[in-house]
Amino acid sequence: MVDCRHVGKGHMALVYLGQYLYRGVIQEKDILSCHNGQVTFRYQNSKTKQYQTRTVSAAQFLWWVFQHILPRGFRRAREYGFLHHNSKKLIQLIQWLFKINPGAWIAKIKKRVQIACCCCDGAMKIVKTNIPKHFYPDGEAPI
Repeated sequence: MVDCRHVGKGHMALVYLGQYLYRGVIQEKDILSCHNGQVTFRYQNSKTKQYQTRTVSAAQFLWWVFQHILPRGFRRAREYGFLHHNSKKLIQLIQWLFKINPGAWIAKIKKRVQIACCCCDGAMKIVKTNIPKHFYPDGEAPI
């Protein structure tokens, strides 16, 4: 059962959604403006480490945000224990105690066999997989 409520338009809706995104996808200060159905926000480019701005439709922006909201009862595991981002020394200690060499493990991982096109023998790339409907709680796959 979904609890849907009208939360307002524009800025008020973004403030309301921002409460659910604390330390999540984007901070409220990084949403620069919301005018005429367009949202302008600031983000850090992961390759160049430079801040950039981008303007997208409100629907597209909300779609990106909603992809990061976990269902009720789920927790972000990476924020706890030795998986926390400040636990690099603890991970090194665990690797030393258990005599684990991550480099050797990574070298053992086999590459996936390339799928060849039956027409041209070119390498194919998987762009979409079909998940059976019974894996979704409501029986319907998302759009």
